[in-house]
Amino acid sequence: MLIRLMRCVFAVALLSSVTAAAGAVAPFDFDSTPGRLPKTVVPTDYQIAIVPNVKARKLAGTETVTLRVRSATDRITFNTLGMTLHDVRFDGVPVARVNTENAKQLTTLTLARPAPAGMHRLTLAYDGTITDSPAGLFAQDYRKPDGSVGTMLSTQFESTDARRMFPAWDEPAFRSTFALSVTVPAAWNTISNTPIVARTVRGTLATTTFARTPRMPTYLVVLAAGELRSIGGVGPDGVKQNVWAVNGDEVNGRYTLASAEQILGYYDEYFGVRFPLSKLDHIAIPGGFGGAMENWGGITYNESIIIHRPSATLAQKQSGYSVVAHEMAHQWNGDLVTMGWWDDIWLNESFASWMAAKATNRFNPSWQWWQGEDETKEHAMDADALTTSHAIQQHVTDELQADASFDPDITYDKGQAFLRMLEAYLGEDPFRAGIRAYMKKHAYSNATTADLWNALGTTSRKDVGAFAKTWTEQPGFPVVSVTAACDASGSRTIALAQKRFLLAGTDAANRRWNVPVELATGAAGQPALVLLTQPVQSGIPAGKCGEPLRANAGGIGYYRVAYDAPTLEANRKAFATLPADDKIAMLDDQWALVRAGNAQLSSYLALANAMGAERNARAWKQIAGALATLEHDARGTAQHDAVAAYARGLVAPVATSLGWDPKPNETASTASLRRALLAALGQWGDAATVAEARRRFDDAAVRSTMSPDVQELVLGIVAVSADAATFDRLHALALAAKDPTLAERYRGALMGVRDPALAARALAIAISPEVPPQLESRRARLLARVADWNPALAWSFYQAHADVLTRRLSMFEKILNLATGLPRTYSDAAPLEQIDAWLKGYLPPAAAPYIARGIDRAHTAVAIKARLNMEMTAVVGTGSRAGG
Repeated sequence: MLIRLMRCVFAVALLSSVTAAAGAVAPFDFDSTPGRLPKTVVPTDYQIAIVPNVKARKLAGTETVTLRVRSATDRITFNTLGMTLHDVRFDGVPVARVNTENAKQLTTLTLARPAPAGMHRLTLAYDGTITDSPAGLFAQDYRKPDGSVGTMLSTQFESTDARRMFPAWDEPAFRSTFALSVTVPAAWNTISNTPIVARTVRGTLATTTFARTPRMPTYLVVLAAGELRSIGGVGPDGVKQNVWAVNGDEVNGRYTLASAEQILGYYDEYFGVRFPLSKLDHIAIPGGFGGAMENWGGITYNESIIIHRPSATLAQKQSGYSVVAHEMAHQWNGDLVTMGWWDDIWLNESFASWMAAKATNRFNPSWQWWQGEDETKEHAMDADALTTSHAIQQHVTDELQADASFDPDITYDKGQAFLRMLEAYLGEDPFRAGIRAYMKKHAYSNATTADLWNALGTTSRKDVGAFAKTWTEQPGFPVVSVTAACDASGSRTIALAQKRFLLAGTDAANRRWNVPVELATGAAGQPALVLLTQPVQSGIPAGKCGEPLRANAGGIGYYRVAYDAPTLEANRKAFATLPADDKIAMLDDQWALVRAGNAQLSSYLALANAMGAERNARAWKQIAGALATLEHDARGTAQHDAVAAYARGLVAPVATSLGWDPKPNETASTASLRRALLAALGQWGDAATVAEARRRFDDAAVRSTMSPDVQELVLGIVAVSADAATFDRLHALALAAKDPTLAERYRGALMGVRDPALAARALAIAISPEVPPQLESRRARLLARVADWNPALAWSFYQAHADVLTRRLSMFEKILNLATGLPRTYSDAAPLEQIDAWLKGYLPPAAAPYIARGIDRAHTAVAIKARLNMEMTAVVGTGSRAGG
């Protein structure tokens, strides 16, 4: 938290002029909450018994639902998908008619006679399907250490796939209790939200019954079953936490278990509400889906997130810690308190992302996590700087929108960045007090954005709804222009102006934001808050002329800053002395302005060359990332070698000072910077870097003792320039590796090869049986790596094998990964019109808006590429070199 010794707040009274009255979104009210299901009949308890047939991919189930009929009716409507219902009875009497409409995912019962208001019971039996992709109850195949194939079951219900495993009122406002039992092979273990209360073995099968859950929405029910084993223990808070995995990998979950125990205690204190369940399981799924799911009391993860074998890199552990923190934050925000409808999914995801970053930074200070999260914010701002962007809060009307509203750039990353800015604006203590009040008031219930703003407004004594509306209810963000004026005494005043920042196009709506501008003068001046609410605000005192000026001091604000020429030059001259957070913010902003065509490339390179002795990891990674873009964009042009030489000249001195081997007591961020810069130099063909990587790879003794992090670095550099013999050696090492993590690392390195003939061999490996069943969903990622040097080859291969590459993806994942990702990945491979046509032919019509967004982003990138290539010609064509 920034210490504000001076707070100059301008135009607070003007806040209401920026937005309409706060509260466009009302507090949660069950009856007015959107959804397709009638609210005349409400479930209060489900008793569900299922018997899966894994081999046939079928399931049989019975269900008893206790219902509260709120007003007399002769019809009951609920959700089903891919089910056949039979023996349906209401209060023991067969219903008159069962009408199932799969296309609408609805079943309507016509009762034998109208049901009066009051409590009733619905009983039924049903048959359903076990899927092969993460939607509903799904089967996940995986390769065992002996080479045979095992299978486990797991569930993925969010957003609307509980209806695939059991008939349900599958909307988040319909909270209920659940009592689940399942019959599976007796050799298997089963896990659900609550502890086991009974287990009965009959021959080769066992029926396991779980304790009744608290009131919760359907999408949080979980079931996992298979040859699972666990490690675990009871923490000081009395909650038993376990890590479950197949193949004996539970022993590699110790880091996750220790992390989860640390995080749980912090969240208990932060939220002011103790974790309400008696156990919390962390379940490793060998493949199936790429992320994790916050089921209450039973979180599921792709095994790579929480299983860290001895070959795991620090980056894998860091990412794992962050994801565990994210999913555990959901146990409060999302599970204990659930959004009323999918319009407010950001309440779940943005908050969990922000809370995870807060926890990760708290317990791992050497990782400099918040600075690293600047990269996440930049991804969000890139997406948000397009005319096709959308608001954090977006109206959801159907199931497809509910899934696709999980936009990682906006729903997660922009929301996280906004919440961090909001916390800084309100103050850490009032913000936490508001969160605690929100949790206590809405526990075991639902809430809307308005409920959160009301809680924060009460504790901060600010109109949070009015402030926040411009950030959550409209797309985009502002660029704040700074224009300085000096008087005879040398005192400086500035004018601040705002408009929407776009990488291309114009903002016809002339949007405005409530921008908490943090102003600081000099290299060490404390920031003062200026609340920018108007298009222009003038006469703001800003120190002395010639001093550096920081208009996003601390780098927390979700906005760009464009300095006038004198102020930018003052900042450049003092750049080496500025705080690291401000260097990062200025580098980010100037690079964005260059890409938008609002500043010259030379202005960004001048800042990069002014870093001095600074070795901040994020700042240099930002520079290396910009240089990597310039080098990549120049491939195939006459100036490529000169551009690569320029990039090497800027980065090599820093990499040389860091060396290849760790120094005593160096931080994790320093080690991460070393690897990032050496990897970049390897990509850019730095002879000394490539030679050293090759030396370490060729020396078997050295190779066998390398840390996982250095090993990953060396393999990546060696593979790029590999000849056939080196490629064969890498391939042989991948085939011989007994450790799945190590085998995956070798395969991944192979995909980076530059030689087209070898790249064709790499593509064949990517869809071969060498990739185990649990990693099938990652095949497309392997192709994306091939596309770095061989885009046309990879794109042709993708089109020819699309069904293989996507067969393990849910429709949600297909839309998100293909529609929004493929255009940019393969924009160097084919005209975007061809990619657009292929996507429209391959994906369902409902994906059209997401395809449009992906194509727009790619068109923008192509235009930026052309402009940067022209500007870079001027840089390298005049003999300019880094450091000059």
